[in-house]
Amino acid sequence: MSGVSAIAPTSGALAILEGSHGGMLSAAGAAAAELAISGETRRAYGRALRQVTEQLAGRPMDDEGLSEALSELAVGGAGRAKLGQIVAAVRFGARLAGRPDPVGSSCDVVLRAHRRATSPSRQVAAVDWDQADAAASAVASAGDLSGLRSAAIIATMSDALLRVSEVAALQVGDVEPRSDGASTLTVRRSKTDQNGDGATLYLGGPTTRRIDAWKEAAGLAGADMTSGPLFRRILRGQHVSAQPLSPRSIREIVRSAAAAVGIEGASGHSLRIGSAMSLVRAGASLVETQQAGRWASPSMPAHYARNEIVARGAVARLRYTAV
Repeated sequence: MSGVSAIAPTSGALAILEGSHGGMLSAAGAAAAELAISGETRRAYGRALRQVTEQLAGRPMDDEGLSEALSELAVGGAGRAKLGQIVAAVRFGARLAGRPDPVGSSCDVVLRAHRRATSPSRQVAAVDWDQADAAASAVASAGDLSGLRSAAIIATMSDALLRVSEVAALQVGDVEPRSDGASTLTVRRSKTDQNGDGATLYLGGPTTRRIDAWKEAAGLAGADMTSGPLFRRILRGQHVSAQPLSPRSIREIVRSAAAAVGIEGASGHSLRIGSAMSLVRAGASLVETQQAGRWASPSMPAHYARNEIVARGAVARLRYTAV
């Protein structure tokens, strides 16, 4: 054993991430944990902790036990991202519980060996600006409430590089029209804005018109309509609910709309990735792209737009400039 204090699988770490302090933190501490990471990350950490706890099967959650569990999960097909998420969840849970970090040299050896033995995870399908416009037009062509809503969602996610959780949280009053036919969008809280400072984003004229068409058809238009979810469930009989769409439903809308224009394997992240690619392709710098997508660093947009960056590199520009 590494000498690191063990965290039993039955400790409060999993309970913390599921919204209960499990007797290990004060109520104030549990509330602080709620704000430390986004709800989506907290749920992902909870799933990761459940998975590794099941894999441990009674073994202590220390460096030795974790390294064995990680190795077994890798053999079972777990990829880099999954193993990394498990490690992050374990470390976060230990930190909240006031315990030493159980991830040590044995876990590091397993992770390094797994990285050498596997290729990087394949990037999910991207939906760039042109494809997003085509997808929005395709779903809107049905002319029903669902199609209008889906088109507005696709266009909004593409313009504002929104995460699924951010789309689900949008309110009617978060869209403010501009005199030029475009609009501004307020995102009140996001994965990288846990203080709730908010962000103001730009929506072009075509996107604004798609949102207006959805609001008019759904009975959400008018100066007095400033509260309540922007994108709502549609009930049987084409009745619009007061309840917001779930993140799961939004992901399915993106997948279906992308499939309608021949893009298979799309996910809720596809529009965000595709817009990053389109920005770089159009001449935006990595810093500008980072700011547009509200990433914490330029490393993620650089990863997503690596092919576009290469095409604008020194060799492409200087050796093969068109004459």
